[in-house]
Amino acid sequence: MSQYEELTTTMSDQQFLVEALEQMGYRPEVLSQGGPLRGYGGVTWNRPVQVVIPKDQLRGALAPVGFGRDSAGVFQAVIDDMDRQYTGLDQSWLGRLAQAYKEKQTMAVARSKGYVFRGREVVQTPQGPKVQLRFAVR
Repeated sequence: MSQYEELTTTMSDQQFLVEALEQMGYRPEVLSQGGPLRGYGGVTWNRPVQVVIPKDQLRGALAPVGFGRDSAGVFQAVIDDMDRQYTGLDQSWLGRLAQAYKEKQTMAVARSKGYVFRGREVVQTPQGPKVQLRFAVR
């Protein structure tokens, strides 16, 4: 039977989360007051979520994906266990989302400090690809 599972993230800024999801090709819904998450077979998540990717945007998924804040204000991913196993909404997917989030966050901080974006480069390392953002002082 399908059920929702919560996966830990370090993302706490809703704007960057939404922008990262959009960069990945999704059109997330933002529920400012939080709302329920209903999945396959009527399964529900017991806490409100503030950001939702509808299931019709998740190729082959059984249920929508949600992001709800924990008591510390950090978003936790809420993903159906069957979708994690069979549709690729797993730790690797969450890692790509975290990378896009961190890039959005870094760009905003650099802009606020007066840096000028000069480029983005993906460098292959023994641990896998790493993204390097290049900035210059105005």
